[in-house]
Amino acid sequence: MVRVVVLLALTAGAAAAATSRPTVSMLSLPSGVGFYSVQLLGNRVLLSGEEASGQACDWLVVDRDLGVESPLPSGNCDRPPVAAEPVVAVQLPVADSNDSAVRIARPSTTPGSVSYGPVVMTFNEASDTKLEWTYGPGRLWLYDVAALHGTTGPPRAEVLAVSTTTGRVVQTASMPRLYRPLLAADSDGLWIAASPESGTGLAPTYFLAAGAHAPRLVHRGGYAAFWIVASGHSVWEDIASTTLPASTVRQEIWRYDGRSAGAHRLASADDLEVLTPALQPDSAALWTIASPQFGHGRSFTCTDQQIVTIDPLTGRQTIVTTIRLPGSPCDPEPGAGSLPYGGNSQMFTAGAFYFLVDGLTQATLLYRVAP
Repeated sequence: MVRVVVLLALTAGAAAAATSRPTVSMLSLPSGVGFYSVQLLGNRVLLSGEEASGQACDWLVVDRDLGVESPLPSGNCDRPPVAAEPVVAVQLPVADSNDSAVRIARPSTTPGSVSYGPVVMTFNEASDTKLEWTYGPGRLWLYDVAALHGTTGPPRAEVLAVSTTTGRVVQTASMPRLYRPLLAADSDGLWIAASPESGTGLAPTYFLAAGAHAPRLVHRGGYAAFWIVASGHSVWEDIASTTLPASTVRQEIWRYDGRSAGAHRLASADDLEVLTPALQPDSAALWTIASPQFGHGRSFTCTDQQIVTIDPLTGRQTIVTTIRLPGSPCDPEPGAGSLPYGGNSQMFTAGAFYFLVDGLTQATLLYRVAP
């Protein structure tokens, strides 16, 4: 049973708080499924999740006011019967090997009908070599650190750009080897940053221009990027560094502009969570959730959650409102434990911010915040 709760006129947080009083709605999703992705599907919201058994995935479509529509049939997680994008990357095991082959699929507007193109990439499957992807205007960008070419030669890091119109590869580029990076794409090309799991030391950020055969190093600093998002001709990145001897983590928001990738340090972001923000259309703001105690040594305590906006020009963070999750669960995390590569647990569309969190009863919660 799915339950909708509407909370009106919640009180905003104290420091740097917005003066408006938003409307907050909450939808309790079916139990037994860890929903990890929220996306726009036409004029509705598509939710994707993995069943607790780990054997299949489920998909649910709701309207933008959180009214429930019929769930879609369960199926193979790597072969979605419906998708928010016209093409998706499907991974298939290669017989008698530890390799996986990537094909481009076209889910039909009729759920359950999927057509497949030829193999576009083969990679060596391991815990730190899984396929990663992101979407940009007219492009699906694929990255793997262990792409294979025939039976000779070592695996290599490679990027493919696939047209979302034709489903064909339109660009191939060799990349520096970067394990478990973060990806974002805009009108200029693909941006790749070292994540906390990349283990690079001084973290690089690369830009691969549309049509280019190799990336360009545009920034190096800190030990990792916590998130990176892109839209139009601008990119925002949360870069983390440490100070000795206390090893205190410091976060800074940076912005890169255009193909020249002009870098600008905007503001400190020490109190932000690590989840990738949702970008409001026309780059009006970045939206995310944060714990009031985050950054003060108690980020894993159960506490209220703040809805925070980030100014795209200055990096200034403003608390829109503060909510308490039912049952006082700890810091919200995407369903299914960790966010799969290519997924997103936050979205801004049609004037509202949507985000997923795990509930105390194991049911994932979908929130809608309308400023």
